Amino acid sequence: MGDQLAFGDGEQADLAAAVQLANWRAFMAPVAEDAGAVARHPEVARVALAILKVFAEHSGPHGLTRAEVVQALAGDPRGWSSDLIEHRLTVLTRLGFLEPYLLKAHQDRYVVRPAGLAGALAAERLAEHGGVDELILLLDRARVVFDRSNPDPEAALDYLVSCRNALRVFALDLQRLVATGTPTELMEAQRQHDHQGFTRQVAELNEVVTSRFSGSWALEEAASALIEAEQFYRRQVMVAADKVLAQGGGSLNFDVLTVSEYTDAAFKGDVALLSQVGTALVADAPSVWIDPAQVLETVSGFAPRSGARGRPLVMDDAEQEEEPWEWAEGAHSRLLEDRRLLADELLAGDQEVDLTALLYAAGWPAAAAIITDVLALGDEPGEPYSVVVEDALLADPAASVTYLHPLLLRRHDVSDEADGGGDDV
Repeated sequence: MGDQLAFGDGEQADLAAAVQLANWRAFMAPVAEDAGAVARHPEVARVALAILKVFAEHSGPHGLTRAEVVQALAGDPRGWSSDLIEHRLTVLTRLGFLEPYLLKAHQDRYVVRPAGLAGALAAERLAEHGGVDELILLLDRARVVFDRSNPDPEAALDYLVSCRNALRVFALDLQRLVATGTPTELMEAQRQHDHQGFTRQVAELNEVVTSRFSGSWALEEAASALIEAEQFYRRQVMVAADKVLAQGGGSLNFDVLTVSEYTDAAFKGDVALLSQVGTALVADAPSVWIDPAQVLETVSGFAPRSGARGRPLVMDDAEQEEEPWEWAEGAHSRLLEDRRLLADELLAGDQEVDLTALLYAAGWPAAAAIITDVLALGDEPGEPYSVVVEDALLADPAASVTYLHPLLLRRHDVSDEADGGGDDV
């Protein structure tokens, strides 16, 4: 039995990166000057796509400078160094991906050439499906030629031959992988070729040829050859899938499908087929575990309970509750002491203090609490404090305390008489 792979296995990720790089190098081979024309790591393509995004989102009417591009990518979470970005900008500029805004010497503002955008998008599609998307585009372009009012027979024949050759190339590559590839390589290829609609597109194209070019032996022959190529390609896709399932099922390799595919199968799969998934799995039954605390808790829950009534508790005379009036006197004494401390803190050693500014600064409701405490203290018999509320009225609509009478707090002997400048409380 083979080794079981886990989700997100590093080997599969490394293979995917290697396959992407191989596809990009093969993609650029027809227009490469030498074998070193394509970079050796897929990360350079991601930097180019990031540079393209910066130009699309931040470019002004006169393009961007190299420094502006480097600054825009400085906070990228992928952590590319400024040297790598500068190097990619140099290569992209020399190859014409980035063009000077003005075709003059010493121009440092650049724009993206649309052909470079098309190449970046094609590289991204190539990384995802290994070029199968281009085959779909080729079939679509062939259909456009046949849908014209007066299609050119030679152009239609060229497209039919091109589609047939492309399908043959993909089919032969799959046939080689089935014979020589590892299960991991087959799984990666299976995901790249996971496209629907090939058979329908080829069949519809053949019907158009039959209806519009009836009697043209060359076109009908090419259409039949295209159907044979599609069937050959489809057989290789199915053989690759069968081999992946057979080897993956025999080795209990759960990487045969992606996580999203397992989730989709759980929601949409047939119940009878899903019930067979775990028939070949071997798992030990979990051991029973219980700690001493759980044992004691369980035993106490099943302990018999006595039905005898217990004797009532005898209250000690020393612990009798205090009388309500004693509690009220104590509470009043504590409140009075708190008010004395507040008054002494406000006076700060003086015999008299003007509380008006303090009340404005304290704001509402702190000012109301101070006024209540000092008025109550001044009204308390035997206390050496009095409060003078003057007649003047101070109003400030913007303040927290909107209006207030000037307020004086005094400390004196009980025998002293209050001043006559206002109401002495």
